[in-house]
Amino acid sequence: MQPRIGVLVFQRKMFAALIAVAAFAVQAAMVLPARAQTVLYSNGPDGNVGYYRVNFGAVTTNSFTLPRAATITGVALTLYAVDDRNAPQRLKWTISTEALGGRVMGEGFVHLTLLSNPYPTRFQFFAWEMSFAIPSLSLPAGTYYLQVQDAVTRWNTYSFWAQSSDGASQAYYEPIGANGAGQVSQVSSESFSLMGEWSTGEPRKR
Repeated sequence: MQPRIGVLVFQRKMFAALIAVAAFAVQAAMVLPARAQTVLYSNGPDGNVGYYRVNFGAVTTNSFTLPRAATITGVALTLYAVDDRNAPQRLKWTISTEALGGRVMGEGFVHLTLLSNPYPTRFQFFAWEMSFAIPSLSLPAGTYYLQVQDAVTRWNTYSFWAQSSDGASQAYYEPIGANGAGQVSQVSSESFSLMGEWSTGEPRKR
């Protein structure tokens, strides 16, 4: 009987050791940092100088240029809304080949992630630095347009895309009226950045 008891004790110790190793591996995986994403395009920070609506029928779009093929995995942008508790929560994004048209390369209605605490602007709004994920949208080199609309805030109020302090993209705005008509106009460009990975090598500088 004694050898049998010894085997059982050994098996139990081995099982406990394996459980401990597995738990450590899971914990290590949870704290390991995710692979850093490259900034593929940046149109500058919030300039606190203007804004354009992105809900209740209004649409705003900005161009961006990829000097080589890349995969977009996320977007960061600054939205304005009334009050510091009225966080923007969702929006619809579209990436197309032309302003407010052309070929749609990708689109989605997504939840937003807060990047930093909101701060007051000179317009009596609060600025919210937000981000959202894009499910690995691969694009060849070229010029595209990021369109934002149907933004939803916590209190279901107007939301605006903040104008950049030194943006270089072409931007367009189309507010849709109660009769369904809207007039497209070129406007100052907005604050946003695109994250992801270049397909090969380093991109050429703009």
